[in-house]
Amino acid sequence: MLEIKNVKKSFGKQEVLKDVSLRVEKGDVIVILGPSGSGKTTLLRSLAFLEKADGGVMMLGDKSLDMHNASSKDIAWVRKRTAFVFQNYNLFANKTALENVMLGLTAGRGMKKDEAERIARKALRDVGLEDRMDYYPSRLSGGQQQRLCIARALAVKPEVLLMDEPCSALDPISTLAVEDLINELKNDYTIVIVTHNMQQAARIADYTAFFNLKAVGQPGHLEYFTDTTTMFNNPQNEEAERYVSGRFG
Repeated sequence: MLEIKNVKKSFGKQEVLKDVSLRVEKGDVIVILGPSGSGKTTLLRSLAFLEKADGGVMMLGDKSLDMHNASSKDIAWVRKRTAFVFQNYNLFANKTALENVMLGLTAGRGMKKDEAERIARKALRDVGLEDRMDYYPSRLSGGQQQRLCIARALAVKPEVLLMDEPCSALDPISTLAVEDLINELKNDYTIVIVTHNMQQAARIADYTAFFNLKAVGQPGHLEYFTDTTTMFNNPQNEEAERYVSGRFG
């Protein structure tokens, strides 16, 4: 279980997140949806402490953390239990698929090379890249590179997967392959995904959080949170209904 309460974040004088609270259960896929600038990615990065929130509480499992005053030890604890899948892949071009996955285990976790290789090979098999382990990223398609990123995340055995626009640069066939993989993973992980793709949200999410802006320059906030079927078929929120029907703006 992952829960946050009253998360705040500003960049200088610009308030980006204001009192965001959200709860995600194990086995749930939560999609964070909303217009650009509403704070979706900032929230996701704050969950992994890639950004430090200005206020708020995180509960992960049975541990509670002050998100602004978390110690380096607390942050390391969270990062051992979460994995971030970046929109732009962040792969090492001079390392093979296998080496890219191993690096997070050897350099990041201090694991011995033989054990790291065993885990990395399994992670690559789990995402369907068993025949691409010795390929460099430049020889992989966009969809294969994204699955490599997911394998790298799975290898560290997280409790929570955080995905930032995982299919934004992919063609429709590759997108469906990644979505199928997410559906296979959902029973074993808590998954939080940021996306602009409403069709994708409808296909993969159990619940959808709609982030909104009251006005340009105003902080993003959680406008509406409900199960995905309700969000797309009968939203009980005027702004969410306008957004999913294409009348937003």
